[in-house]
Amino acid sequence: MVERMGSRSSEAESEPEIAIEKAELFRALTREQLARIRGQLRERRFARQRRLFFEGQPAESLWLLRRGQVRLYKASASGRVTTLETLGPGQIFGAISALDQETYPASAEAVTGGAAWCLPRSTLLRLLVEQPQIGVEILRVVSSRLHEAHERLRSFAHDPAPARLARALLDATRGGEAHITRRALAEAAGTTVETAIRVMRRFEREGLLRGEVGLLHVVDPVALRRLADQR
Repeated sequence: MVERMGSRSSEAESEPEIAIEKAELFRALTREQLARIRGQLRERRFARQRRLFFEGQPAESLWLLRRGQVRLYKASASGRVTTLETLGPGQIFGAISALDQETYPASAEAVTGGAAWCLPRSTLLRLLVEQPQIGVEILRVVSSRLHEAHERLRSFAHDPAPARLARALLDATRGGEAHITRRALAEAAGTTVETAIRVMRRFEREGLLRGEVGLLHVVDPVALRRLADQR
């Protein structure tokens, strides 16, 4: 079953995608278990900048990204947005919320066009009974994401803005291109839009990247990685 969320674009078609049996969580299933749940998965295709869900909405499904990139973010009462993480093909999100039948703790927005599979909460709970190792796999994923979140908090507090922006740019880059705005980069790096614009212009002058509207071409990833590793 396919639900369209916005129009499909050539960008979405060109994005690499992952086979479901190689994705997080699902790779822990046997071939028979995977065959049984295929019919219960709903595929949702989405356009760039489409909101998949908002913070506070009921968490009815686990999401698995098939193609494209999605960012999870939170907005403060003052309107400041912070990107928590950017996900690529094969990564799951919304798992813990779906298990607890709570609301989503953050919002999800498509960075590029793409597609995701949605697994209903009821199916996920049944899988946990049939295959307890699924719970272990979920904990492994959550533990890894928590470690990454702690590292980002440390980076926000101590690393210089150019290093954080270089890291955010590399994280968003696929095939030498990052479909991301300066605003989204600033949110991912925990800095202001003005700082992001100034640093990106510096990177362009130094020949590290070429910029277009909503698209950055990484020219020298080695130099960017050296910047990203500065502490």
